[in-house]
Amino acid sequence: MSLSLQCASGILAGALLAGVVCAAPEGAQEVVGDACVPHVVYLPLDPDAVGRDDHGVAALGTYERISPDGRFILRSYSGARLGQVSLMELPVEAAERIRTFRTPLSNEAFPVQGSWRYLVDVTGEHYRFGDVLRLQERARPLFRGGMTGFYAAASEVEGQGAHPESPAGAGSGTMRRLWIRSLSWPSHADPDQQGVGPLQVATLEVVDDGTEARIVSARGPRFICSGRTSVDGNVYALPMLSIDGTEFSAIPQVPRVGQPSMRVYGLSADPASDAHPCDLRGDLGSSPGKAVFGFPHAAGAPWLSYSDIGQVYVHDRQLGLTFRLDHARDRVLASAFPGLTRDGRVIYGATWQDCADAQACPRKAGYVVVDPHQSRAWRDHWRAQGRPPPRACITRAEVLAERTRFARMHGLPQ
Repeated sequence: MSLSLQCASGILAGALLAGVVCAAPEGAQEVVGDACVPHVVYLPLDPDAVGRDDHGVAALGTYERISPDGRFILRSYSGARLGQVSLMELPVEAAERIRTFRTPLSNEAFPVQGSWRYLVDVTGEHYRFGDVLRLQERARPLFRGGMTGFYAAASEVEGQGAHPESPAGAGSGTMRRLWIRSLSWPSHADPDQQGVGPLQVATLEVVDDGTEARIVSARGPRFICSGRTSVDGNVYALPMLSIDGTEFSAIPQVPRVGQPSMRVYGLSADPASDAHPCDLRGDLGSSPGKAVFGFPHAAGAPWLSYSDIGQVYVHDRQLGLTFRLDHARDRVLASAFPGLTRDGRVIYGATWQDCADAQACPRKAGYVVVDPHQSRAWRDHWRAQGRPPPRACITRAEVLAERTRFARMHGLPQ
């Protein structure tokens, strides 16, 4: 198989660190001084490590949340072998196995986005990420607060004295002041009613010296977006908080204007404010799965990524266009919803076959890593415009830089 075909199909998962140069997409600008990451990489789970589902395939779990560097996945419903919630560490080389870590968390636990400084249980208990990785089920929470229940999301919000990039590991010795904003519905005793309703926001002010952390003030939970009731009603589904905590996506279920569709709304940039504008900042015009935010960037509003009927898409808010991501295997079926890394890759759980023949190629489950800038839909758009794309691909150096940043922040080996 030629090198170009290997890069396109993602077989060379180890190309990221092995120095293999994958050609830039047709019509794209040349990447000077660095190599593109592979377009698509498939990383199968080992059934002996994670157990099997009812069909004999590796247990995939669901509700995956992706770390900023793409190295770790927090997943719920992990099965009897790993407990309710587990951490997956993705390998650098394709030949290496995905490492697994047990946790003390309950299904639908979630990270504090932006830093992954804390992992939050549905009870509101906040655990230090490094503690969970090191101690696994023996890790203990630091404090309890914020939104509780299923479908909650949280992010660090920049504020006076906040240092989102400061070291998060134990014993760093520097006192940091943090603001954590969380978003969800009110918890409901009836599980059939949990997941749809008016939205609430809570904000915690936390001081953390790297060993101990405590809440110094708490605001909320408070209902938001009452000013939009005349337009969108007050019943929302599939909410997701942005990585910087200043926006959220959701589908209004009974809008007074138009049909239900995934929309983006604004929140206050001030972590101490209870006045949230809920101004409409985007409308996808469809009702897919949960829309997950990418990281803020200088070129415009953060991208969104979502799954719909087994396919995965990215939405460029600057262009107002949606692009479907390519597959390089047969019968690929995305599970739950994807995540976006700081460097721009999309990672999601899926099942697939390595060929069309089900007898020769049994079904596998695992994680797919995609560079959306190398996707056919993205290339075709810019070719039709008669211009090279603003970004040819995600480079190996960009991925390594983010991996280094995250490792240093959490005191992890690289």
